[in-house]
Amino acid sequence: MKSSKKNQNRIIKITLLFIIGAIMLTGCSPYKNSRYIELGEYMNLQLDYSLIAVTAQDMENEINLLLDKYADNVVFDEGTVQIKDIANIDYSGTVDDMPFEGGAATGYDLEIGSNLFIPGFEEGLIGAFIGQPVVLNLTFPTDYKDKDNNVSAFAGKEVRFQVVVNKVTRRVLPEYNDEFIKNLDNGYNTVDEYNEYLKKEIYNYKKTQAAWKMVLDNTVVKKYPDTVQKRVDSIREYYEYYMAYYGYSSFNEFCMDALGQTEEEFNQTNLESARDGVKQEMISQAIAMLEKIKLSANELDEGYDNYAQYYGYDNTDDFLKDYDKESITNSILLNKIMEYVSANSAVIND
Repeated sequence: MKSSKKNQNRIIKITLLFIIGAIMLTGCSPYKNSRYIELGEYMNLQLDYSLIAVTAQDMENEINLLLDKYADNVVFDEGTVQIKDIANIDYSGTVDDMPFEGGAATGYDLEIGSNLFIPGFEEGLIGAFIGQPVVLNLTFPTDYKDKDNNVSAFAGKEVRFQVVVNKVTRRVLPEYNDEFIKNLDNGYNTVDEYNEYLKKEIYNYKKTQAAWKMVLDNTVVKKYPDTVQKRVDSIREYYEYYMAYYGYSSFNEFCMDALGQTEEEFNQTNLESARDGVKQEMISQAIAMLEKIKLSANELDEGYDNYAQYYGYDNTDDFLKDYDKESITNSILLNKIMEYVSANSAVIND
């Protein structure tokens, strides 16, 4: 009764990692490629404050990200099921009062909200009491597929499930208070102090993004260099590797299961992403030449260390063996140029 998506949860996890990984592993444009653009205004930009102002939602999002980093996984054997819980369940299903293959399991761990099971199953467990039987009267989707990826004989049919939630594993966030902030040992002692720091960080980030977007909008690409196609091919190769790894014979089928889009849509998205990345590189390198901006040895070392830490490496040298150093260097330069443009922009209606 599970969705026909093969190993959907694992595939989706690798998807985001390898979109980023493929882009970083692909060689970037040399400085000469900046001749392919008509660079727009990038100094003394006028930014609308309303696009940059820090909202309550911005603060909530960042605080939740911080709290989630320090959350504990707690097992509950009483209470009710919540969205995002990992519910350990026993279930059995019947169609026309008859059990069917794949319609039953015991001790199955299901993330509520993953959409791994047919529509209505996970939603029907939200609020259910742990240990008490639940009956779910559902309908298979009209395009429900069997294990061979053909439309199933159960497609469109009514199905009845009996489910018992044995326990749930839930991420429990710490309380956001002064004690929590002190324990972070980051130089802040109170929530108020940390909130002020957070507001400045969010403001600077939004300002940088707004300024850079304006530069992108102001710049015209006269021609895309060959690096675009190389990047497109590289990303495609990564996905094809995982297509084969998970046993798919059709790239279109893999795209539908892993990304929720057709192969044609994937190709278009891939091309647009590659063009956008190369455009940003050409712009940053053009500005660097005009303003005579270079990366110091300290900036490079710090940048390499930050990337290594972000990708989970304990050793920066090991990270640079797996990733293209030139690509990482250009990414560090891009960040510096974005900050330079932002620092030379003005916010109006503040």
